[in-house]
Amino acid sequence: MERYTRKMSFNERLFVACNEICPPVANQLVFDGEGALDRARWLKAVEIASEANPGSRVVLEGHLGFSRWVDSGKTPPVREVDGSNWDGLGPEGAPFLQDSLPYREPPTCEVVLVHGSPLRVVFRTHHGVMDARGTLVWASDIFRALKGQAVIGSHSSLTDVELVKSFQKQMRKPFPLEHIPPSGKALSEGVGVLWRRRHVAGKFSRVLPQCARLLAQEAWRHGSGVVRFGIPVDLRPRREGLRSTANLSFALYIEVKPETTVAQIAEDIAFQLKHGYEGMLFPGDELIGYVPLGLIRSQACRIIRKRHRQGIYSLSGVLSNLGREDLALYEGGGFKSTGFWAIPPRNEYHPLFLVMAGYGDNLELILSMPKVLANGGRLDEILDRLVQGLQKND
Repeated sequence: MERYTRKMSFNERLFVACNEICPPVANQLVFDGEGALDRARWLKAVEIASEANPGSRVVLEGHLGFSRWVDSGKTPPVREVDGSNWDGLGPEGAPFLQDSLPYREPPTCEVVLVHGSPLRVVFRTHHGVMDARGTLVWASDIFRALKGQAVIGSHSSLTDVELVKSFQKQMRKPFPLEHIPPSGKALSEGVGVLWRRRHVAGKFSRVLPQCARLLAQEAWRHGSGVVRFGIPVDLRPRREGLRSTANLSFALYIEVKPETTVAQIAEDIAFQLKHGYEGMLFPGDELIGYVPLGLIRSQACRIIRKRHRQGIYSLSGVLSNLGREDLALYEGGGFKSTGFWAIPPRNEYHPLFLVMAGYGDNLELILSMPKVLANGGRLDEILDRLVQGLQKND
């Protein structure tokens, strides 16, 4: 079979540059579980699934507009770590989550078996290589291999730009730099990101629109201003039968005003999806492929510092809903999943990144913020009020 390769998209280029500012900019998908973690069985399953999904083995070759992801042929590693001091509610006690993943040499992806109570399996993928849904494509095949089932595989070399151009010709106008953060202004200087997780029992309707409304209210606690969120959208449903581990997510954007209701937010999202708004490019997006990574990195650092000083951002935050997963698909090799959640990619560019993940009658909320916005207990307070608001409204 011909060696797998695909062109590096401008989004993937941005993720690689941002990873050098505040690593790791990675997808970290976590399955809580019970049973046993047999590393020998996982090693074999990862080898089988990665051969069928060579996007898990790629490294970056070339430069600027000639950059491509190329199959290294090397199976991603399976690590075992002690998680007995990690409660899964934050990064404390899990130093392995801070490990950066390279991009010009393997491994760009890995599986971490976490021994503790509960047992956990963490699928870690460099965000330049995969998005969250792509990571699940790879992970689901690993679980199939663990069960002795035939893997499905994915070999698509389609990029996000190629995909969106197949259904959307319109360009998007840039937004003014006018958005206020849910946290209020930075109270100090510094770098780094904090995250916290909350588990909420029950099924909730319109979770993302509810969270958007509640987070807008948080922003207005600190003063009036424009609130707009970016919402990553999986592009794969736009192409029937498409399976890919690549970054195939583009964002749509919603503005929340004081008079905007949860129902109106839901209607706005549905309207934009119907008309393919998530496929709109901004002017100049594709030129990013011809900008050196070092220049992107230095410019991003300058912009981050300036926006923290001014208290005004390109967006108020990013809201990512991973949907509801069937945990029966994620068991095998003696391990049975009892929970699913994901840690937001480290992101200092936006003032907030919220991930929502569901399974059964359970909802997981994982919120990350730059340390300069999260300090003073603000991250925990926002997350607590988010949970309270959901429970009150449903």
